[in-house]
This record gives sequence, structure tokens and C-alpha cells, in this order.
Amino acid sequence: MIVERLDVENVRNIESTRLELDPGVNLLIGPNGAGKTALLEAVYLLIRGRSFRTSRTDTVIRRDQQQMAIGMGCRDAEQGALRLSYRRERRGRVEWRRDGRVVRQSSAIARLLPIQLLLPELADLVFGAPAGRRQWLDWGAFHVKHDHAANLRSYLRALRHRNAVLREGDLKTLPAWTAQVVEFGHAVAAARQAYFERAAPHVQACLAALSPDLSVDVGHFPGWHGDDLAETLGQERDSDVKSGATRSGPHRADLRLECGSGMASLVLSRGQGKVVASAFRLGQAKDLASAGKRTLFLIDDIGAELDREHNERFYALLDDMACQIVAASAHPDMSDALVGARLKRVFHVKQGRAAPAGEQR
Repeated sequence: MIVERLDVENVRNIESTRLELDPGVNLLIGPNGAGKTALLEAVYLLIRGRSFRTSRTDTVIRRDQQQMAIGMGCRDAEQGALRLSYRRERRGRVEWRRDGRVVRQSSAIARLLPIQLLLPELADLVFGAPAGRRQWLDWGAFHVKHDHAANLRSYLRALRHRNAVLREGDLKTLPAWTAQVVEFGHAVAAARQAYFERAAPHVQACLAALSPDLSVDVGHFPGWHGDDLAETLGQERDSDVKSGATRSGPHRADLRLECGSGMASLVLSRGQGKVVASAFRLGQAKDLASAGKRTLFLIDDIGAELDREHNERFYALLDDMACQIVAASAHPDMSDALVGARLKRVFHVKQGRAAPAGEQR
């Protein structure tokens, strides 16, 4: 699916603006604070239901306004034209619509359009906490196994109840919640492992294309040692009671990245970490493309993710996969050089308004 039109109203400093997007590369040019990142944030909000800049979504609403609205006109090869919209009030009411009809679950919107977000902190996927790598796994599994999101929610709910029982010390209901943690925990871990096995070759192929001399071994750790989560939780019961928390399970899962004889996070430079993280983002898009799903890349501060040589290879891979791109930059000369002949449409963003600069090339 591609996004043909974006309407944004009352998102940060954007009062009201419309962008007619190209199926290929779209570049947002403007000084810092002009509203470029806010436009990327608007797309992310509609699809994912949350901001990538703050956990307080109400603060994204433009000052002195009571609600924000985001709309998309999209086109899918099988479903034809689609109209998606998102509206949030400052008092907390949220509403998604598809072709004018209310959508009860935000996941129904997220499933329509895989997106990849590339921020200047891209290397955190390698050097940061395991949560970011679990999110990478879950986003991929979500798009290829439709019950994964529901199983993950059920697992986290059971985990919260089990931890509450452990903290309170009244253990009568501990077996019941442990059984649910085990049931949904195995389902979550199995979906992640299956997705990892299908996506890993794509990640390695993208890494080889980006940096042929860089080799990283990747493995999936489900969050516990051994085959049976029930057995592990049984062995750790007393220590869990003492600590008041469940120490093993999919909430402790991670991707194990090794380079040579050590962990990648300890061996790689920051620049190499960005290359590896880029391979993960590209590999996920490549895997979804093999399943007939086209990814939208949102890139903030284009050119910041990699050095010049790796950037050229990165955008060549995106071009080969026919991904749609919406990228922001304060440096138009650098951006034009990076995407080269792939550059299709440019928008100048100033004081919260975006105006097309005309067709390019």
C-alpha cells in the first residue's frame, strides 16, 4: 500500500496542511523547528497510535487547540483506494476510521501499512536496551502472524497479575496465573522464533550489501533457559517470591548480536552499529516485501543514520525494494546527493506549513 495524500491538523506547530505524496521518495526540507518531524510524527500516530517523541500524546496537540486530526488517502493493489483517519481530543478521546467507519482496534490500521522509523538514534537498536530489539521482533511477527498481538497482550496481562501476586505474598492464585504466563509465553516465543528464522536471512543479505566486510552473528534468546517455561518458573518460584517479580519469560527476550568473540555492543563502533541497525530495518522490509507488503520508511534527519558510502548503498537497497519514503532534512544539498535520481517530490516546510517545490527530475 502507498500513501497518496496526507492531511494534518493541529499537530504540534502545524495548523493545517496537505501533502500529495509520490509513491517513491518524498523529501521535507526546512530549518529546525519548521514542522518536518511533526509531519513524520503525524504519520506514525495514525498508523501506530502513539508518538515516537513522547508518551504523552495529548501534548502533541497544537497549543490552545482541543483536538488534532490526521488523514491519509492510500491505495492498495488489492483493496483499491482507502481513506484512513485518526482524531484525538485533549481530554483523551481517540478515534480511528477507515473509509468513514469507526475502527475499534488500532491494530486493524497498523496491519494495513508496515512502517519503519529511522531516527538519528538508529544505533540504539544495537547498543540500547533489549526492549527495542523485542519491538523489532514483535513488529515483524505482528505482520505475518495475526494472533501474535493478542497473545502478547494476554501474556503481559498474566505477567502483571503474577507479579502482583508475588509482591502481595498471597500465593493462592499463583498457580493459575503461572499457567497463563506459560501458555501465552510459549505462544509469543514461538511466533518470535518463527519470525526470526524467516527474517534473519534477509537481515544478513542486507548487511552484506551495506558492508561486505562486517560480519555479525544473530540469535534469538526467548527469555528463559531450557525448553519448558513452566519448568523454569517452577525452579525460580522461591526467588521470584523473594524478589516480587517474574525473572524469566518473553518479557526478558532479546536478540543476541555477536561480532567475532564478543558482543556486538561492546565490539562495534557507533558507525558500525548504525550499519547493523540499518540492516535490521531493511531486512524486515525485505521480508515483508516477499509476503507482498510494501513498507513506508519515515526518516528523520536524512543522512544522519550512516556515512556517505553506506548511505548510498542503503538508498539503493530501498530503491530495489520499491519502498515509499518520507524523509526530513535541513540540508537539501546533502539529501539530493544521497537519494540521487530517486528523488521525486520535494516539500518546503516553514512555520508549520508544507508547500510543494514541484516535480523533481
